Amino acid sequence: MNLKGKKVLITGADGFIGSHLTQRCIAEGARVRAFVYYNSFGTWGWLDTLPKGTLDKHEVFSGDIRDFSCVHEACKDVDIVFHLAALISIPYSYKAPDSF
Repeated sequence: MNLKGKKVLITGADGFIGSHLTQRCIAEGARVRAFVYYNSFGTWGWLDTLPKGTLDKHEVFSGDIRDFSCVHEACKDVDIVFHLAALISIPYSYKAPDSF
C-alpha cells in the first residue's frame, strides 16, 4: 500500500503496536493523526518512546474511542484509518464482556 502523502488516522497509537505502526507510516511518507486515549498525566503511552522529533510534523489527537463525536472529529479529512484501539485486559473481558 502506498502511503506517501496520504492522511492516516491510527487509533490506539499510544499502544505498543500502534506506536510502531505510527512510526512506520511516517517513514512511508504518510501524514499521521495519532489517536491516543486522553489521560490527566499528559502522556502519550508508547508514542513517548519514539525518537525525538518523530511526531513534529504530525498530529496527536487525544480523546476517547467510545465517544462518537470525538471519533467523528478525528476522522475528518482522513484517507485511511487503522483501527487498533482496544481495552487490553483479557481477564477483565471475562468478567465484563459488554465493556469490549
